[in-house]
Amino acid sequence: MKLLRWAAVALVGAVVVVAAAYAVFAGVLIGSDVASYSSDGVTVSDLAYEDALDRADAAGYEVERVGSSGFHPAGIAELDADLGPEYEAFRVTFDHSEATRLWATFYADEGVTVVTVFADGNRGEFTVDDLPPEEWLVDRLTTLFEMDEATAAGDVEELQANVRDAEPDELEAGAPEIRIEEPVAFRATYDELTARATTVTERSVPGSGQHTREYYAGGARLGAIDFVLSRATVTHEVDGYTYRVHLDYHGGIEVDAQTRASRSFEEADVRATFRRMFEEMGIPPETADHLRLEYRGSVW
Repeated sequence: MKLLRWAAVALVGAVVVVAAAYAVFAGVLIGSDVASYSSDGVTVSDLAYEDALDRADAAGYEVERVGSSGFHPAGIAELDADLGPEYEAFRVTFDHSEATRLWATFYADEGVTVVTVFADGNRGEFTVDDLPPEEWLVDRLTTLFEMDEATAAGDVEELQANVRDAEPDELEAGAPEIRIEEPVAFRATYDELTARATTVTERSVPGSGQHTREYYAGGARLGAIDFVLSRATVTHEVDGYTYRVHLDYHGGIEVDAQTRASRSFEEADVRATFRRMFEEMGIPPETADHLRLEYRGSVW
């Protein structure tokens, strides 16, 4: 009898565990079963960025300022005027040719810059011969960082060694990189690209804060600088619905919204909510009518 009793207890325990597992799994499914809208980006000219955030806060919305891994270069008045007093430099690109370029991506909180070499068409079998000439690499590093030629040459040797030692199946095999902890000479880099360029183009992704300047001389691209403008997300949550407005210093705006897939979620209601949010933030409410909304239903 004791054996039967223990067997029954074990069976009940197993049933409870299985039921709990199914309950957890069902909760995950339900929690993941959402419907959403997302938009393209639009730009509202003359948007008062800080005023819009202050008004959003006063209206009771959650305001989250979003940074980047980059840093704000001090003392460049023309960039402060064009990009705002809190823009950040995120990456510098130097083009050696149409097919080969050097990226320097800034991770200011770590005090590190990751320098990566890309060669178009390379399929992971990167060799030292695929690198730009050593003289060019040294010149670019001494421009970009506060370092002398001997230090730059040592970094180039490390890059070459990484290429020789990389296994073909390693993630970085097709794009070798090194980490440099020397201070970034951003002003010198910016001044050099500006002085050499005959044409400078600009492009942005509205609402994301992403802003790129590309520098050309005689039709050939010299390089580019990727900036991140001041940007923020304004969130409004009501009755199980979440509405978010993403805006940046240049007046770029994009939105998204989500709720449980089982709930009513009509586009007209979503636009009406964003119209009210825009009005309270000092953004022309008709901006909501110019957004192209894309709906994604249940994933199950």
